[in-house]
Amino acid sequence: MNWLREHVRGPAPSAASNDSRENVLDFPRGTGAPARLDAPTAVDLVSQAAVAIRDIQDRAVDSENRARALAESAIEKLKLAEARIHEAEAARRAAEENFSKFGARLQEAERKLAGAHARNSALEAQLANTQQRLSAAEARAIHAEKAVHQIEDAIRTQLVGLQRNLTKRPATAA
Repeated sequence: MNWLREHVRGPAPSAASNDSRENVLDFPRGTGAPARLDAPTAVDLVSQAAVAIRDIQDRAVDSENRARALAESAIEKLKLAEARIHEAEAARRAAEENFSKFGARLQEAERKLAGAHARNSALEAQLANTQQRLSAAEARAIHAEKAVHQIEDAIRTQLVGLQRNLTKRPATAA
C-alpha cells in the first residue's frame, strides 16, 4: 500500500514547478500506526488511482500531440528553409554565371577598346604623316608656282625681246 501511495502521489513537488499541486494526490491518512482499510475505502483508493492514471495518460497524450504538432511544424519549417536555401543557391549560381558572362564580355570589350586605341594611335600617326606630306606638297606647289611664274616672266621677257627685234628689223631693211 505504501508503494501505491508513493507512486500515485508522484514525485515530490519542486519549487520550480508551476502546477506541482496538480501532480499530488492526497490520500486519507490515519493517525499513528497504519490503519486497516476496508473494502469501500480500497475501492475508492483504486478508483482515485485509476482517475489519476487516466489524468496522467491524458496529459501524456496531450503532451505527445503537442510534441508531434511541434515536430511537424518544425519539419515543415525545415522543408521551407531547405526550399529557400535551394532557391538561394540557384540564384547564387545564376548570379555567378551572369557575373562570369559579364566578366568575359568586359574582357572582350577591353580587348576591343585596346584595339581601337591602337588603331586610333595608328590613324593619328598616319594623319600626322599625311599632314606633313601635304605641307611638303603645298610647299613644293608654291615653289613650283613661283618657278612657273618665273618661267612665264622669262618667256615674256624673251618674247618681248624677240618682238622688238622683229619689229626693228623690217624697218631697217626697208
